[in-house]
Amino acid sequence: ACEYGVGAVLTQEYEEKKYVIAYASRTLSTAERNYGATERGALAIVWATKHFRPYLEGNKIYVRSDCKALEWMRTAKDVTG
Repeated sequence: ACEYGVGAVLTQEYEEKKYVIAYASRTLSTAERNYGATERGALAIVWATKHFRPYLEGNKIYVRSDCKALEWMRTAKDVTG
């Protein structure tokens, strides 16, 4: 997540290679631009998960992010609240 938008890449691993399935991005609203870097990183993950939900449901997924402050999400059972 950057100052003005969020983006995501959906990939699938096959025979130890990763293949891009889809790209997605959107601009942040005026209010979202006031979020700190950690909040924007969390927003990006939640938004991407919702955006790609039809592809993700019923499958084991791995989330990769460059936001180190979100490491706690790796072990969270339910991050939807």
